[in-house]
Amino acid sequence: MRGNSFVMYLDQFNTLSPNHAKIYDEYMLENDTVAYEFRVETAVEKTIIQRLESNPGHVILTGNAGDGKTRLCRTIYNHFSIEGGLESWPSEGIVECSFDKGRLRIVKDLSELRDDVIERELLRMQSLIEENTEHIYYVIAANEGKLTKFLSQHSSLDVLARDVRRRFESYHHNTATLAIYNLLDVTSSVYLEKVLDEWTKEENWESCKACPRQKRCIIHLNHTRMKQPVVKNRMVEQYRMLDFLAIHLTMRELLIHMSYVFTGGYTCIDVLEANYQQIEQQIEKVYYQNFFGVGVSEGAFSEIKAFEVFVYQDPGKQADGEIDDFILNGDISGDEELEQAHLSLFNQDLDMYRGYFVRQLQLYRDHDQATRQDFMLWFPRLRRKIYFEFLAGIPLAVERLIPYQYIREYKQALEDSRFRKQIRKKLISGLNRTFSQRLVESGDVLYATNRNLLIYGRYYDDRVSVMVQEKRQDIDHLSSHMFLQVKESRLLVNLYIFEYLFRIDNGGTFNLLKQETNILIDTFKNELIRISSVDDEEDLYILRLDPEAGEYVRDEISIVGGHGYD
Repeated sequence: MRGNSFVMYLDQFNTLSPNHAKIYDEYMLENDTVAYEFRVETAVEKTIIQRLESNPGHVILTGNAGDGKTRLCRTIYNHFSIEGGLESWPSEGIVECSFDKGRLRIVKDLSELRDDVIERELLRMQSLIEENTEHIYYVIAANEGKLTKFLSQHSSLDVLARDVRRRFESYHHNTATLAIYNLLDVTSSVYLEKVLDEWTKEENWESCKACPRQKRCIIHLNHTRMKQPVVKNRMVEQYRMLDFLAIHLTMRELLIHMSYVFTGGYTCIDVLEANYQQIEQQIEKVYYQNFFGVGVSEGAFSEIKAFEVFVYQDPGKQADGEIDDFILNGDISGDEELEQAHLSLFNQDLDMYRGYFVRQLQLYRDHDQATRQDFMLWFPRLRRKIYFEFLAGIPLAVERLIPYQYIREYKQALEDSRFRKQIRKKLISGLNRTFSQRLVESGDVLYATNRNLLIYGRYYDDRVSVMVQEKRQDIDHLSSHMFLQVKESRLLVNLYIFEYLFRIDNGGTFNLLKQETNILIDTFKNELIRISSVDDEEDLYILRLDPEAGEYVRDEISIVGGHGYD
């Protein structure tokens, strides 16, 4: 095979390639000369294996297609089987193996089975949960919706349905007898870091050293950049923001996305056989463009989910005066560090078209009108490059290229309980203004109100709790969002909600981020009104405009004898 076989392995994940493989539970490429095997070690597989080794019980794995349920089933079988590794799944998708505590019965995908087979297996597991003299333990992979629907439709499975429902309510309800692990709870950014560490290993790129086209190969350039710690960290930061937004990417979606970031959809053959025009097209597929799907076809954009979720976070779309000035004048700024950074970023490398940008910049400074419009097209690309490659410690805040103004405060709130108490007042103020759609005075009281400005209930800040989602040791799950709790009512505070409320508290408009936050906030508002009651039945509390302050303040209306108002 011509070229690097690892690049051909990456091409398996290209959804538009004829080499695309739809099942990734092996993460393996085999051909005449190489067998590449790639495994991401996960906390959940360690947890399940340790559980089965020490005190075995039944396990149900749930999650979306592509979350790695099949791979986990294979890993568990291969770990316990004394008969050797599993080469292929039988047509029914059920295997058994003996181990020192009994036998494992592994169902790789409940959704693929006929209804009569599903009922047979679940009835058997239900009876084994009650009394397991046979020492047979199930490991079942299932889609949550399919599983719960099937259980609800079969009264013979009522006992199991109740047990499953409790465990979906909280993983704390897992017991030694039955445990459910939902892979939707896995934090995507944890796996990204492991994938990048594995895929950027030099041994995967060893064959590139002898390639005559290495210096004009965009795939190799992407590898050399992506192995740099600063670039890796910024990519993890982008995925971490998805965690903060409660957006889950499956392992399959992550692999498809990152393989495209590396290759841009090209293979070694494309590079080796490229003419001058094709090389120009390949240069456009530099990793910081690929990450956000810049220039991809409409079909590719819809095929790769990551493009849809990262498009809002694209730093190329965020104009910033200081950063744009650095692009234009960084090399003549008079600041030695900035000048060196500019020369390092915008140089003779392939993604700068071997110095073409530098020549265009000079023409722009010379007021060459013919190049002015073409030059402006460079800005989104260069902002993305700066975001990923600009070194920390040099005085230029690349964080401003992230569209969330308060992400630093959000991170601090996740980590610092004292800071959470400080920002509670801002969250309360933002909610009061959002509920009423008025500029309500800042304060320490959360009002259960709406646009009619009648106050149904008041909650002082000591009755409003801001709690962080707990970190889980049994799976790869990091604390990624908060909850604002009032009595039994709870508001999920993800990055969207946090950003929206902070902007509102600081005088922002109600339309920005409304679509992303409207349902959660309205539901919380209605729940607060439902559980609230006026403390004194002879008084009504309202929000009224204070003309001098230009804000709405709390006021009361006293009912006299139940027939009139003061």
